[in-house]
Amino acid sequence: MSGPAIIAIVVGGLIVVGGLLTWMMIWLRKDYKESVEGVLNRLNEEAPRRGWRYEEREDNYNQVFDEVQQYAPLSATVIGFDRQPSAVRAHEVVTGQHRGRPFLSARFYIKDPTDINGPGSMHDEHAIWVRTPAPRPTLDVRSVPRLQSSVGGALGMGDLRIGHQEFDARYQVTAENEQFARDVLSPQLIDFLLTDSRTFQGFWLRGQQLEVIGDIVPDHRDPGPLSAALDLRCDILDRIPQQVWT
Repeated sequence: MSGPAIIAIVVGGLIVVGGLLTWMMIWLRKDYKESVEGVLNRLNEEAPRRGWRYEEREDNYNQVFDEVQQYAPLSATVIGFDRQPSAVRAHEVVTGQHRGRPFLSARFYIKDPTDINGPGSMHDEHAIWVRTPAPRPTLDVRSVPRLQSSVGGALGMGDLRIGHQEFDARYQVTAENEQFARDVLSPQLIDFLLTDSRTFQGFWLRGQQLEVIGDIVPDHRDPGPLSAALDLRCDILDRIPQQVWT
């Protein structure tokens, strides 16, 4: 085969591949746009009925994010940050009440300052937070591999033992106030964390907000998945004794 023929085949192949990639990018962009339009249509239909409010951007909610950061995030081993991030912008904000509890669902654009973990960065962080009745000390409860929980406890890395063998083997509890942690982790909540079939890895309390760790919400604006996420958070709060808030 002659050189020009080989070149023609290669060039033709590149044109075909380039065309396919271009078509794929257009199709994916169109599919994403249609998906977002569907989410917003459902939200516009459901929000008035539920008493929810949607704002494409409202930076006043940066204050809510920053207030949470005022409460100790506990050890870098557990949380992953020594730094105190701050919100720069608040996008796609849904607010309202679910099962009688105020919530905030938003995409924050945040700034991480430089610290011992490395240089600062700017990135998105999603939040689906349900407000608690009162601010309380930071508590982080998350599932970890059994070996990690055992090693953390042996090294004194803040892994609080509750006294329930199965729970202590599966969950790492890090608390600013040990008694508060024990009061929160009622037998009903421990049983829930051990037996609930939904996919999540625990929760944290900081200030006056509760967040669930590890639950996957495809779009925090979509009423169906958002309601399911809020149900999970409310189910946890329902099992926390009321006296911890008084």
